[in-house]
Amino acid sequence: MDKDTLFSSFGKWVTPLNSVKFTQRIEEMKQDKYTKKLTTKAYLLLFLHAQLQQREGLRAIADDALLDDFQRELGLTSISASQLSRKHRQVKPE
Repeated sequence: MDKDTLFSSFGKWVTPLNSVKFTQRIEEMKQDKYTKKLTTKAYLLLFLHAQLQQREGLRAIADDALLDDFQRELGLTSISASQLSRKHRQVKPE
């Protein structure tokens, strides 16, 4: 895949996710109650991207979030491996 189209393509890949139901479920479970930066939606997109790109480890995933195009896609400015770890422990599997 061409590097210039990765993030625009990524946006198209995740479009089929039912965002209304997903948002309702997040609100029901109070997943983002005290969240300032890394929302559950951004977390999901970040880990979907990591899976597609076969990233190993939270540091590699956090490094991806430093790319400007990807930051715009996620709505983040930056993220650290420790923030990812905290969010990962917080997210309910249901």
